Amino acid sequence: MLSIAARLQPKGWSKWSWLGMLAIGGCTGWAGGWIGVWLFGHLFAPVTALWIAIAGTIFIPRCIAVVWRSSTAKGTTDWQFW
Repeated sequence: MLSIAARLQPKGWSKWSWLGMLAIGGCTGWAGGWIGVWLFGHLFAPVTALWIAIAGTIFIPRCIAVVWRSSTAKGTTDWQFW
């Protein structure tokens, strides 16, 4: 929710971008918690989850925006197989 308040979502996203940002933060936090448990144990899992969620909410929306921008710049003919 802090990433929404900091307006880290890309400008081209619609008014429902807050829902996507919450989903990205939740999924990366959950995955970061499990990675922390597997790598460092229960003691450092929350810290690992926090840092992975922070990195995910900063970089994943920007990567999505870059992929969308590059796919629309190329046009629709790249997706045809014949």
